[in-house]
Amino acid sequence: MENHLFAQVRSGNPEMKIDGDGRLRHSNYPGTEGSLYLGDVGDALLRCFGAHEPPRVTEIPGFDQQIWRIVVSDPELTVTLESRSYWGFGLFSSCFLNSIQMIGPLNRRARLIFDLCAALGRNPWEAKWIGWFAKATETSATAEKTKWESLIERGRTDLIDSIEAVRSKARDLEKKLPVLAEDAAKGWDIEFALEEINVALSECDMANDALHDRSATGVERALARAEAHIIEADPRTEVAAQHSGGSVLEEMAAIEADDLDFSDTILELDELPQEVEMNQDAIAQDNIPFVDLSEEE
Repeated sequence: MENHLFAQVRSGNPEMKIDGDGRLRHSNYPGTEGSLYLGDVGDALLRCFGAHEPPRVTEIPGFDQQIWRIVVSDPELTVTLESRSYWGFGLFSSCFLNSIQMIGPLNRRARLIFDLCAALGRNPWEAKWIGWFAKATETSATAEKTKWESLIERGRTDLIDSIEAVRSKARDLEKKLPVLAEDAAKGWDIEFALEEINVALSECDMANDALHDRSATGVERALARAEAHIIEADPRTEVAAQHSGGSVLEEMAAIEADDLDFSDTILELDELPQEVEMNQDAIAQDNIPFVDLSEEE
């Protein structure tokens, strides 16, 4: 349920603001009462965390704006992120490390670390000064690397399982199509369904490519597209049951103008009926009184 990792900071940016309630805000947020330098690790972690309330700053920075502690959480996962120097008296951004404490389900912790490493594009556990880093964290470089890689591998395995689950779903539907076709709605086309399944399988291949590039977002998007194609192929779903080779708009557009006969619905009038021929003379002849209200208030 818990992991404690340490990461090497390379950049101190971006600068963030602290509001009156001790919440972390963007630099352009109005009415702030302080600021801190979040650093590249903290910035990437907040971006990868997902939907969350503004993080709470539990240790307000003093003279050094790169020494702080913040907490970010959602209903499942809580992360306490701390920044402190471990060499060089904090004169440079690389003098700092981040302590990352995570409490929550293993799959969420693993996914967060997988996304964090992908976003950083480097190995966060590789320290600027290995000896000082090990002393400050009270853990060896090898042990720290093992902890990080264990979570990364778990995150990768979860994504592989998701890809294989969608692929198996597509294959199972492909095998059932001949039987399902017997009760399919009128207009449903098995050839179209097979094409949709092939596209879904291609999307699974694209998800594998995205996984190779450590892009979890790319994996999720490809799998979402694959799921949509599977729904289109399945005659048991409402979308497929109403499918008839094209959308309603496309079918309407295909109707020839010559096929439409409005002769019985169009009323043609050569002249207006007599009762509506009321010009100014007719009004005058009817002795309709004229009332001038232009001067009334």
